[in-house]
Amino acid sequence: MATVIPFIPVSRIPGLSTTTIRDFTTEDWAAFSTDQLVALTTAQAAVITSSGLSVLSSDQIRAFQTEDLRAINTTALAGFSSDQIAAITTDQLQGLSTGQVAALNTTQLGGLDGSDMAALSSGQVSAL
Repeated sequence: MATVIPFIPVSRIPGLSTTTIRDFTTEDWAAFSTDQLVALTTAQAAVITSSGLSVLSSDQIRAFQTEDLRAINTTALAGFSSDQIAAITTDQLQGLSTGQVAALNTTQLGGLDGSDMAALSSGQVSAL
């Protein structure tokens, strides 16, 4: 389906079912444009698998709305590499739940720099 992904109009992305989103392959996710990712709904973001997340580029990760990134479950978020964690913007990082922050492993935390760590809320820091 990846050959089709670039041709899905951004306006049609919110209408895709969560079943369709869940069934996308890693090849499909790699083909998503940043505009298409911005168009995802929070319910759609919540069903992206860890394998789907694992292939996203830094630009694709930064395209997620903060509330959409927060909707990603902790198991799927565990699929992010330290480089992908490093791509998360400060606003996105601050929007992560304490449960998501607590689920980050030491390798992933290595992707955060000093300014990222300083941006964490006291609740997020306690979760670490």
